[in-house]
Amino acid sequence: MKDLSRVLDELEKHKERLLYTRRKLDKWKLSPQTLEDPEKVETIDSFIFRFSKLQDSMGQKLFPLTLEFLGEEVRSKPFIDILNRLEQLELIESAEKWKELRELRNLLTHTYPWEKEELIENLKLALKRSEELVSTFERFKEFLERRGLRT
Repeated sequence: MKDLSRVLDELEKHKERLLYTRRKLDKWKLSPQTLEDPEKVETIDSFIFRFSKLQDSMGQKLFPLTLEFLGEEVRSKPFIDILNRLEQLELIESAEKWKELRELRNLLTHTYPWEKEELIENLKLALKRSEELVSTFERFKEFLERRGLRT
């Protein structure tokens, strides 16, 4: 499945860049003052972008393509049914946790510049939850490799 292999390659790049920016952010004491430094803001923006892209690409591409790879019909299924099936397969921890990650992504991308305290709190949470996002992606890769997908 060329499409699935391409999606895995795309996600791998997002993961690598997410981890790179996370390592930089982990060294800082995040506070509203952090948002006064343009270089730090650039790194924060990059982290938020990669967090969002990894999650979006997993939900929009990897999840349905994985189920198609397994021979399941997904075109007419609502997203919640896809999440529930992935939870049954133990590829995601829970559909509810995935929805929480999605809400966090929305909070990060829709926070106004003057809401510095809120942005920092959501950023701290995203740094913690990014581990969960990466481990979910790794779980998918291992699952697909065990079932014969060659990337």
